[in-house]
Amino acid sequence: MKRNSTKPLRPRTQKRIAATSSGDLTANDVIANLFDLFEQLGLRNSQAATSLTDTAAIQITQHPLYEFASAIGELLTSWHQDPQFLDDDGNPRSIPLHAQQCSFRYLAKQAVPNLDESYLLSELQRLGVVSVDKAGFVTVHMRSFPAYEDKRLAIQHTLTSLDSFIRTLRHNLNSTPSNSDQLFHRIAQCYDFDSREIPALKIRVKRYGQTFLESFDDWLRRKTLPKQRKSSYGKRPTHVSIGIYLSIEDR
Repeated sequence: MKRNSTKPLRPRTQKRIAATSSGDLTANDVIANLFDLFEQLGLRNSQAATSLTDTAAIQITQHPLYEFASAIGELLTSWHQDPQFLDDDGNPRSIPLHAQQCSFRYLAKQAVPNLDESYLLSELQRLGVVSVDKAGFVTVHMRSFPAYEDKRLAIQHTLTSLDSFIRTLRHNLNSTPSNSDQLFHRIAQCYDFDSREIPALKIRVKRYGQTFLESFDDWLRRKTLPKQRKSSYGKRPTHVSIGIYLSIEDR
């Protein structure tokens, strides 16, 4: 399926990566890789940061570069889960642009009431997530949008993922290992993996990872607080996120 978007960010050679042959990283390796990533994203100026707290040397916007990434995700989740937008087989059906109910405008107002539906539709079309036919019906083509098909979206997604991962590690460091409050964090690693199997590995992770995340997406939505109860006593909303990633390093 053709997607009308800018070229995705492509990984480049990291000159400062210096992991040992055993695969163990030093703190300097991680810091260097992080600054290389910021430089690739265009978030670092020519002045080198002299310390971890030298944030003045790193040019990072104070506002999201892509403010509505989460809003798009909310709409796609509703479209794939709300029975009124599903066909008899449980698949998301094509819906009219404008109608009293069961339309794209109605769906947008329910999922993201603070976002103009015309702008939202144009963004979804630009990313190749939806298409509009001559009769004015909108068809959705994917449940999750391609984060790396657009530079602004790629930067926002990267920063959000980094921040979430840091929060998980910090939380676990501040609680005892036996504490039930620990957040799940496990990694499957292999330092002598047959590189010829990488294509099969990518397919396996994409297939099972997508299914895993969609199952949690469904479960989380069932546990979402109704809008009218979010401010009631004892009903404090909390932001949670679950992620899967695959890392490959040429040895």
